[in-house]
Amino acid sequence: MTLFESFHPTLQEVLLSGLGWSDLRPVQEETCRAVACGADVVVLAPTAGGKTESAFIPAIDALLKLGSKGLGLIYISPLKALINDQEDRIRLMCERAGLMVASQHGDVAVRDRWKFSGEGDLPNILLTTPESLEVLLGDPDSRSAFSAVRFVIIDEIHAFMETDRGVHLRCLLDRLEFSKNHVQRIGLSATVGNPKELLAWMSGPARKQQLVQIPSPKQPKQFTFVVEEDFFRQVRAVASAVRGKKALVFVDSRSFAERLMAPLAELVPNVHIHHSSVSADDRAAAEAAFDQSGGTCVICTSTMELGIDIGDLDLVVQYGPPKTVASFLQRLGRTGRRGKPAAMTFVLEKPCDLLISAAAIESAMLHETEPLHAPSHAYHVLIQQLFLLLKNRCGGIGRKTVQTEMRSLTPFAAVPSEKISQLLEYLADREYLSRDGDLFSAGPRAERELGKSNWIALISVIHDAGGYLAVLPDGTVVGTLDPRFVGSEPGKTFSFTGKSWRLLFRDDVHKRALVEPAAYPGDVKRPFWSGSGTNRGGDASPTVCRAVCHILERGSTILPLPDDQKEMLNDLIRMLPDDFVPDTVHVRAEPEVTGWSVVVATFLGARANMVLARLLKNRLDGGGRHSLRYDQFAIRIFDWDSADAAERVARILLEISETDLSALAAELPELPDTTWKFGSMLPRDMLAEMTADEYYRLPEVIAGITSVRVSDGH
Repeated sequence: MTLFESFHPTLQEVLLSGLGWSDLRPVQEETCRAVACGADVVVLAPTAGGKTESAFIPAIDALLKLGSKGLGLIYISPLKALINDQEDRIRLMCERAGLMVASQHGDVAVRDRWKFSGEGDLPNILLTTPESLEVLLGDPDSRSAFSAVRFVIIDEIHAFMETDRGVHLRCLLDRLEFSKNHVQRIGLSATVGNPKELLAWMSGPARKQQLVQIPSPKQPKQFTFVVEEDFFRQVRAVASAVRGKKALVFVDSRSFAERLMAPLAELVPNVHIHHSSVSADDRAAAEAAFDQSGGTCVICTSTMELGIDIGDLDLVVQYGPPKTVASFLQRLGRTGRRGKPAAMTFVLEKPCDLLISAAAIESAMLHETEPLHAPSHAYHVLIQQLFLLLKNRCGGIGRKTVQTEMRSLTPFAAVPSEKISQLLEYLADREYLSRDGDLFSAGPRAERELGKSNWIALISVIHDAGGYLAVLPDGTVVGTLDPRFVGSEPGKTFSFTGKSWRLLFRDDVHKRALVEPAAYPGDVKRPFWSGSGTNRGGDASPTVCRAVCHILERGSTILPLPDDQKEMLNDLIRMLPDDFVPDTVHVRAEPEVTGWSVVVATFLGARANMVLARLLKNRLDGGGRHSLRYDQFAIRIFDWDSADAAERVARILLEISETDLSALAAELPELPDTTWKFGSMLPRDMLAEMTADEYYRLPEVIAGITSVRVSDGH
């Protein structure tokens, strides 16, 4: 009997008649066998490789064979838009098999939401986000609906692992274990550098685990590079590349997307914009534009990296160098389907951007992708989980019960009981908790700050950026604007989503900015957002930086480039010292107009060099005499009297590498507690741990400077 023949007859009929399948793809066969063994499974396969069906087919088969009643499967997505995009495909399979499907998230109107409390029928399959699942699990009236769950499918799981939402998701998975059944977990992922660690993170200790990894099929790839310093020539290069094609233009920030929109729309028709501050309706319109005949261009940020189906594209344009190999692969995977070559055009500002782009491509060719690291000190999420535990317990909870409950959640299993006890005392002293002997309950301050609207603040760990919803007088939502941009200037005209608007009124109580369409006046203001970058290649990942290092050592890229672009790279290579060795920190002195500077070439990335620059400055004459600059590749220290300074800097680096991490962490600036949601409720020592490990990533930085060499130059 074949695997296909072993399926429940109803599922066979759905696959044969509904989807026209008489057999399965390799990824689907492997996943079905792994799920049938009872394992938690992570599936890594290329975009459009049948990953979604590979997860649902074995789950549907099991639910049909078991005759399961009620809710048996939960599908969790990082994006509401991805649920909306996948819903028709999922319903086609499930409802033809007689299984009811419910979609529950913020975009679903209240009247259309399923009632999980009461005596009515339950759906068999729930499509949701972590935040909406939190609402349901946190409601005592709906919690019982989850007692028969057998499967959880997590789409784009790689997008969760390194984030606060990932910690929240991991807690939700643990909390679902009250089900009377063993709940299998199936994760769907893009290529990552450490898939076994991703699987272990999703699954947990003492659980059966299996990795299903299907390599991308070999296909021709076409890369074109344009290196042009002038912005308007860059725009013309983009226009030339996308004209008459279905194309995505990836940029690195919302602000830059807005900057590019107007001049590009003057050169080519049917240009749309897609980023997180654009209204849901406008994003949906941009996605739907690809269904039209003829050329369509969508300028987008990473919002279009995840698996929203937009059909077959002719081209992807990468504006600026890619920051990570993973991002490059996700974007490239948007094109090259149905036997067509994968085509990507890079529009770059300077030769260094060309070098970074070549490095990302070479890393991908060698299957070297960034490893993912789950946060190890997410104490702010512990705060969330603590108050979720307390909010429905009127009589309070004992100290030991709190410790046991918190440590039962995998992200906090390693937190000592004493530390949790100290946190309880800290919160009680500040009236976030009320204490009655050894019983703790939510205190008056928590009621004021978190308890509004039935503790709605606890639903999500996403930090509210405080954006203002831009709305028309009739209530139509245009998008979200940064409060600093909204300012206090009624009447100002600005461009947003490719149109011109006039700000009429700012409502600080409801966080609304009333706007109206304005005639295009020429030179208008463009919106900006906190944390929005410049689209310049200033923070390539350590993986990309290492690949740059290897290209420089080799003296050329393996990519076939035109002669003028080869010469651009040769000019960069000639700047290296003769004794250059990869994976080593090179320190050398260079003459300046007056005196010397010392260059510390690390190739560790901008964040690591920021940390090292700070630690070096602290040790150089008290930090006052020498000025420092850093980028993703190197640190330059100015104002030295002689070339001997290189030896001194090398010694200081080795001293830093041998210094206790906690002592180094104390030298670095503290981040404001508002960096994290619920961060203002944490003691300083916990904030310091989070800053050192999750923001500065000190262990990785110090591991990168164990080998230091002083170079003589050329």
